[in-house]
Amino acid sequence: MGLMFQHQAAGRNANVKECVKLFEQNFNPKNDDEQALSIDLADFEQAWPMAKELFVGAVKRLGQLDRDIGRAAKNWRLTRISPVDLSLLRLAYYEMLYRDDIPLLVSLNEAIEIAKSFGDNDSFAFINGILDKLLEGVKAPSTAPPKVEGL
Repeated sequence: MGLMFQHQAAGRNANVKECVKLFEQNFNPKNDDEQALSIDLADFEQAWPMAKELFVGAVKRLGQLDRDIGRAAKNWRLTRISPVDLSLLRLAYYEMLYRDDIPLLVSLNEAIEIAKSFGDNDSFAFINGILDKLLEGVKAPSTAPPKVEGL
C-alpha cells in the first residue's frame, strides 16, 4: 500500500522503477534507522517481491481499476477519495481481478483491516462498500498478472 500511496503522491506519470527504488531505499530495514515500517529484515525480504509485483501490476492497469472504482463509488469522483483509501481500493481490486492465488475475501478483508489502521474513521466502511460492489462483477482472474522484470 505504501508503494501505491507514494506513486499517487508523485503523480500518475511517476516512474514506476523509481518509486520501487525509492521505497526500498527508504523502508528496507537495512537502511531504515527509524524502522518506519516496524518490520524485521527477514519479513521484509519475504514480502518485498510480492509487494513489487502487486504494485507494478496495479499501476499497469490503473485506467481499468480507476474506471471501475469510479463507477462503483457513485457520487464520488476519484479526486475526492482520500489517497489512502484510493491506494487500498486499487490494490485490493487488482488482487481480486488478477490474482487467483489470493482468495477474493482475503483481499477484501485485508483492505478493510489496513483501512482501520491507516484511514480515517469511515475508511473501512467506505472501502467495504466499494469493494463489495466491485466483488459482484468479479468471477475469476481475467488474465495472468504481469511479470515484474528488472526491478
